[in-house]
Amino acid sequence: MRDIRHDSSITAFQQKRGGDAAGFFVPFLAPGMRLLDVGCGPGTITAALAGIVDTAIGVDIDPNAIAAARQLATHSSLANLSFVEADMTALPFEDGAFDAVFFHAVLYHQSHAKLTRTLAEARRALKPGGLLATRDADVGGNILYPELDGVRLALDLWQRWYEHDDPDALRFGRRQSAILRAHGFTPVWAGASYVNHSADAASRAEAVADARRSLLGLGPQLVSKAIATADEIDTARAGWDAWGRDPDAVYFRCRCECVARKP
Repeated sequence: MRDIRHDSSITAFQQKRGGDAAGFFVPFLAPGMRLLDVGCGPGTITAALAGIVDTAIGVDIDPNAIAAARQLATHSSLANLSFVEADMTALPFEDGAFDAVFFHAVLYHQSHAKLTRTLAEARRALKPGGLLATRDADVGGNILYPELDGVRLALDLWQRWYEHDDPDALRFGRRQSAILRAHGFTPVWAGASYVNHSADAASRAEAVADARRSLLGLGPQLVSKAIATADEIDTARAGWDAWGRDPDAVYFRCRCECVARKP
C-alpha cells in the first residue's frame, strides 16, 4: 500500500471539507466523551469534533500532516485538542481509552491485512459500548456528467495509485457495515452523502483546480512507477479542463457512512 503525502494541495482540500465530513457522527457524540480521530491529516475534522466532546486527539503517521495539525491547534482556542504522530496499527493509548473513534477516508485505502490490524487496534482503544464511525468512498456511487474520456481516465489513474484493481474495493463504502460487523463491531446506523464539486461555476473551477494540482503532484510518481504514461497525465488534465468549461457539468462524489458499537 502506498503512502500519500499530505502536501499543500491535500491540506487545502481537507480544510474546505472540514466539519461537513463528520456531520453524521455529531448526533452520537456528547460532552464528557474522549474521541480519537485516526488518520486525521491536517486536523480539520478533529478540530470540528473537539467543540462537542471533552477531549479530541488526532493521530496520523505522516509527520507533515501532524505538523500542520499542531499548527491548527496552536491557532485555535481549543484547549482539548491535540495531535500525535502514530501508526494506526499500533496506537500509543491504553485499552479502553476512548468513548469514540472516527475514520474519515482512511479504511478504503487499506490492504485486507492492514484493515484487520487497524480495526483491532481501534476496538482495543475503545471502551466497552464505545462508538466507531467511518466515512469512506464508493466509486460506484459517483455521479459524473458529461462522462468525458479524460475525466474518466483521471479517476482511473487515482484508483491505480491506490492499487484498487479489485472491483469490491471500489465499492468499499457500501460494505462498511458488513466489514465492521466481521471485525467484532455492531453497526447501529448507516447512511450516505455526496461531496458536491459542481454547485456553481466557482465550485466547478475549484474542482478542476484541485484535479490539476493532484495530477501535477502525483503525475511524476505515477510515471516513475510505470502506473501511467506522461500522455495519460496530459489527457487527464485536458479532460478536466473540458469538463470545467461545460456550464452543465456535474460531479457528485459518493461517501458512505456507518456508526457501530463495540459490544
